[in-house]
Amino acid sequence: MTTADLAAKRADAKNLFFCIVIVATAMLLTWPFGEIGYADDFAYAHVALRLVQTGHFLYNGWEFAMLLSHSWWGALFIRLFGFSFTCLRLSTIPFALGAVGMCYQLVRTAGLKPSSAFLITLTLGLSPLFVPLSVTYMTDIPCLFFVLASLYSLSRAAEHGVGSRGHLWVALGAALGFIGGTGRQVVWLVPVVVLPYLAWVRRENRRFRISAEVAWVAVLAGVTYTSSWFRHQPYADFQLSLLNQAIMAIKHPKATVAITARLALMLALVTLPAIVPLLYRSIVDTWSGPRGRKMLVATLLLIVLAAIAIHPSLASLPWVSSTLNWQGINGDAPLPGRPIVLIRPIRALIAVAVYFTVCMLAGELWNIRGLAQRAGNFLSNPPKTKLGLAAMSLFAGVYFGLLVIRAAEIDIFDRYLLPLIPCVAAVLLVWFEADNQEAERMKRRVMPAAWAVVAVLASYAVLSTRDIWSLARARVTATKRLEAAGVPRTAIDAGMEYNGWSQLLLTGHVNNRWVVNPPGAYQPGLGIAPDVKPVYRLEYRPTADSAPTEFGTVPYFSPLPPFHKQVSIDRIATP
Repeated sequence: MTTADLAAKRADAKNLFFCIVIVATAMLLTWPFGEIGYADDFAYAHVALRLVQTGHFLYNGWEFAMLLSHSWWGALFIRLFGFSFTCLRLSTIPFALGAVGMCYQLVRTAGLKPSSAFLITLTLGLSPLFVPLSVTYMTDIPCLFFVLASLYSLSRAAEHGVGSRGHLWVALGAALGFIGGTGRQVVWLVPVVVLPYLAWVRRENRRFRISAEVAWVAVLAGVTYTSSWFRHQPYADFQLSLLNQAIMAIKHPKATVAITARLALMLALVTLPAIVPLLYRSIVDTWSGPRGRKMLVATLLLIVLAAIAIHPSLASLPWVSSTLNWQGINGDAPLPGRPIVLIRPIRALIAVAVYFTVCMLAGELWNIRGLAQRAGNFLSNPPKTKLGLAAMSLFAGVYFGLLVIRAAEIDIFDRYLLPLIPCVAAVLLVWFEADNQEAERMKRRVMPAAWAVVAVLASYAVLSTRDIWSLARARVTATKRLEAAGVPRTAIDAGMEYNGWSQLLLTGHVNNRWVVNPPGAYQPGLGIAPDVKPVYRLEYRPTADSAPTEFGTVPYFSPLPPFHKQVSIDRIATP
């Protein structure tokens, strides 16, 4: 091993250590304690709890995800530490920190330098999408871990090729992809797409090709069997086939184009730190480039400005909502009337910055023929040192396309973009360095700006996540106050997570339009918790159909303005 190799290994070890420590510190600063669910994880917690109690998987009508590995992992923590929402949230920490480690290792296999890998890893680990979910029992973070771990293993397999180590990496990549997919099916996309690609790219190595093909067939067989089992389970949510979803997307081209643009803009926002170097290069190249390129970029900018002038609502974010919202993490879903955090000037500033970035990057399309040819040559014959980048690019392209197709049937949320962040960020930084003799000089000049963007996003992620857990603890205090006075859970409206858990404790399933087995399980016109008949409601302040009660309010401190907030315990007016 050369001196340069040893130096690179030491740099990798140091960067990896600091990435994990920084992300773990950010997670701790959110202080994610409060005995109430977060978004969908109340339903997932119920499956894990019933698994411990009965030894069987009993779905409850809220599950598009298969939850097999997810529930077994949660059940292990329940057996070890007893049931609580906090316990299940802590069970996600190994996957969150593991995803950070896998991201760094995977990006390094893509051929990026340690400094670039460090930036990409913290762009992911401190993202406003990652931090809130890293301290929940949602499936998104374990899914991300298995996606990255499977991609990394298969990339290493292709690097080794000949020999037993190559076959072991193939087996590990296929196993990780399959196991992860039993928790959240999207992970299956990695072995299903990447294995045949690697078999083709390394087709001159007959033994490796056969190994990849056998692993692919084994994964497909496992996917077929488990999918069939899942479809026949009572209260598992029904989904149309990909073919039917594709047909629906084709029949509604306007909606398909709109969701494609919205997803692309949201992806640009969450990968903005990694875009900064390429943005700087694009500005320089446009300024000194041909007149046609200048006109293209200027025309796009004028179109955007005109569109905003005609429709001012376009100067806002998020373009795809759920985790990121005006009121902070998860918007006003936890509590009606929650104050707006991302006020209009802030939303407009961020939106215009993203639009400007996209328009400048579009200038790169001036040489679209050369870009397409280079991308085709790279995917058909990737260098051995950048097989990870090829695998990541292929996965990202297919996954993004599936998101667009699925949007024809179901709502697409911003957290679905998590697996794309490291893939897209790596491609952007490689693109920046390609045929760029001034890459190092440019990077030194723009990296402070890139890290400034990371700091801004990380600050918002930590503060907003801490805000929602402060709210969660206030909600718990308010509900305990009502329950102590003899008010039953089913008479309290404390948000989806509380209401859904009340429904599950009472009947074992929620009311969801996607449930077709058993027949007649869905009751149209009712919410997810039809047995919850609220008399009291938690909200920020009384509304037109509610009034203050003797139970008063629960004040709490928020790190985001307004700093002194409250949960009001109100009585719903009878009609």
